[in-house]
Amino acid sequence: MIPEKAQEILDFWFKETPAEKRFKKDQAFDQTIKDRFLNDYELASQNEYDDWQDQPMSTLALIILFDQFSRNMFRDNKKAFAQDHKARLIVNDAVYAGYLETMNESQRLFMLLPLIHSEEITDHDMAYYLLTKYLSEHEDFHNIKKFWKDHTLAIKKFHRYPHRNNVLGRQSTEEEIAFLKERTRVRTRLCGQRPKTCLFDRT
Repeated sequence: MIPEKAQEILDFWFKETPAEKRFKKDQAFDQTIKDRFLNDYELASQNEYDDWQDQPMSTLALIILFDQFSRNMFRDNKKAFAQDHKARLIVNDAVYAGYLETMNESQRLFMLLPLIHSEEITDHDMAYYLLTKYLSEHEDFHNIKKFWKDHTLAIKKFHRYPHRNNVLGRQSTEEEIAFLKERTRVRTRLCGQRPKTCLFDRT
């Protein structure tokens, strides 16, 4: 049995929330998550939920709390990224513990997202290896891979995500500004033509 709160997180994300709603910008949805799970996020941030890492499914709940819910609760705020480093450490431990072997492909996707959210290229390299190993049969495999490559391009070019600069108080270079303008133009066109390619944007 996993902790009741961990199960509540999993049920909310995988049963109550339609897949297409998880990545959309929706103020009401953000507020729902904040109302229901902010206290859990704060407790987890204080290491009160570290024992969740003893089981695969509660580990997944912890990742969703740190890597997904944080981006809803603290949208356009640097706190959205406050637990990214810890999330990556949890993912690394989970991979080596064989936790992904026990999960379905939708669950595996959310376990791996902290790696692609990282600004370290070594995490991206690991993400692609695990993507091929664990998600090759995912119905959106090619869309996921295409979208991840777009993110990795930014890391290879700038060693950081330029679109986070304003939120994190970082000064953007002229090259980054030009990159962001072009990225917005391309993504607007692409998402209009092929919406599924834009289902995985949470960086």
